[in-house]
Amino acid sequence: MYTRGASDYALFRQKRLALGAQQLIRYPEDSYDRRWVPGYGLFAYQAEGEARISKMDVSGAEDNPPAAVVQNATTGNNTSEYFELYTYLPDFPVQVYITTFFSEVHPAALTSPNKRSFEIYVDEQPYSKPIVPPFESVIEVAITNITASSKTSITLRPTADSTLPFLINAFEVYLLSKVGPATDTRDMEGLAVLQVQFEVLIIWSGDPCLPLSSSWEWVQCSTGTIPRIIALNLSSFDLVGPLPDFSSMDALVTIDLQDNSLNGRIPDFLGSFPNLKRLDLSNNRFNGTIPTSLSKNKKLELTPPQTPPPTTTETTTPPTTTATTTPPPPYNNHRTPPPAADVSQFGSGSGSTDDSKNNALLSILVAATIQALLLITYFP
Repeated sequence: MYTRGASDYALFRQKRLALGAQQLIRYPEDSYDRRWVPGYGLFAYQAEGEARISKMDVSGAEDNPPAAVVQNATTGNNTSEYFELYTYLPDFPVQVYITTFFSEVHPAALTSPNKRSFEIYVDEQPYSKPIVPPFESVIEVAITNITASSKTSITLRPTADSTLPFLINAFEVYLLSKVGPATDTRDMEGLAVLQVQFEVLIIWSGDPCLPLSSSWEWVQCSTGTIPRIIALNLSSFDLVGPLPDFSSMDALVTIDLQDNSLNGRIPDFLGSFPNLKRLDLSNNRFNGTIPTSLSKNKKLELTPPQTPPPTTTETTTPPTTTATTTPPPPYNNHRTPPPAADVSQFGSGSGSTDDSKNNALLSILVAATIQALLLITYFP
């Protein structure tokens, strides 16, 4: 597999697409656990294959794509359209190794008068012979021994005698780099610790520094014979949890961890990096004190994890007067009316008889009025 390149060059995957796939394809469909990402073409449409995976023969393709990858395809609407491979290459020229896979999805395309035939063009020049995809088997065409960049045009174009548009099932893009020293193993160990702790970092694979054109976006590497990682730029990467020990990365000059959700105590190992000049821990959830190995390091530019001060809002609340109304007692059909007033309380031995009568009458009127009011209250 992947033997068309020079033996003293290594392949570094740039992109691997399964055109027409509905979801990520990897192990067990791919016994090598390659990750085939679903893709599609601009102004093209997905074509579902009629071939059964169990009958698909992929032995004709040297690089052994899984049957699930070539079962479906992307195709055009007519023979006047062409398909351009988006290679994800850098802006500057690099040596590339590109594989393309073709398998017919409709057996009727192989019966007269139908014909599906197209060629690969590189920068407007024919690169391949006419390709006629077979049904239930695969043709692989590799584009090798060329230098390309993001400006390089790689297209599929129907031949003059084709009655059907182009069709492509999958392709891979690799960068070629001369085999040489890899990134220092101490840095590789530290990165592995970080990837185990933070799942969001697992998607990066391969050598983090080589080739330099494809180094991981969150690391900065030195340019020595054996590259060392000199900076970790993990700001706003949604890292959650405690910080693992990656102290083996002893060439680090900058560690930027701001704007994450890191928690727990600030680990002591952060003070052990001999070349560290800048450490940013701001906007995280660390607790405890800053280790003295950091706070007393006069050569270190330290941005500690600030804890935002509590928000104080000056408000003036006017005094509130609340009228309290005592609810009436529960309804009671057998309520006993208040007793009649004691007439004697309004009279005295020294008062006149008329006064006593008036007082008694007043007492009766008051008692009746109170009783009436109570009845109105209890029986509204």
